Amino acid sequence: MRELEGVHNFREVAGYPVQGGGVMRPGMLFRAGALDLMSEADAKHLGEELRLRTILDLRHGEEIEMRVAPHALDERVILHSIFPEDSALADVTAELNGLYGAGISSRRYLHYLDIAGHRFTEAFKMFAEAESYPMLVHCTAGKDRTGVLIGMVMEVLGCSPEDIAHEYGLSNAATDRLLAYLVASGRQIEGTEEEIRARLATPADRMSGFLELLRDKHGGAEAFFERSGVPRDEIERVRELLTSKPA
Repeated sequence: MRELEGVHNFREVAGYPVQGGGVMRPGMLFRAGALDLMSEADAKHLGEELRLRTILDLRHGEEIEMRVAPHALDERVILHSIFPEDSALADVTAELNGLYGAGISSRRYLHYLDIAGHRFTEAFKMFAEAESYPMLVHCTAGKDRTGVLIGMVMEVLGCSPEDIAHEYGLSNAATDRLLAYLVASGRQIEGTEEEIRARLATPADRMSGFLELLRDKHGGAEAFFERSGVPRDEIERVRELLTSKPA
């Protein structure tokens, strides 16, 4: 997969084995961090070579307002904030930090579903629409909100917990570029470099732990989405669209 010049944490999510045989279909699903600093070459690759139809931006409105300007593929963007937009982002973060500490944890991820379960459900329903693809999902870092949504989609497809955790952990390789993006976009980052890197890290066990908690509390991603109002035929449609069956 080609590395983009101005976009951190970009990769395709494909090739992972799924339950019942087959693999995640290539050329359909991509993930990334913020796209604000994409170069002309990046835009050409994403728009003309990968032919993205949908860019699902999970960021809060306050994060969108921090952009210098819309990027070259802005007409393909669907804004779908995971965190409630009737609350200030600082308040949401303070609530999460108060409950789970400043770092990312499995329980913090599970709490995303308590405060924004319906937003994950609405996002998941977009995966059942053929016209959404190829699709790129992103937030600011491309690891937390994006990671939880992608992880839940992969679980619905029947990917193994080990593969889901591995996919999540790949974001560790983008830490340097994420830090550079945060500085370039004017973010104030508190703490020592060691503390900052610890907050940005994506060790695989955080996703493994989230999946265990998800199964314990909700019965897994499929059960969560079904109880949240996603019809069975839409769940099966997601599987059809994102799975290549063996010949």
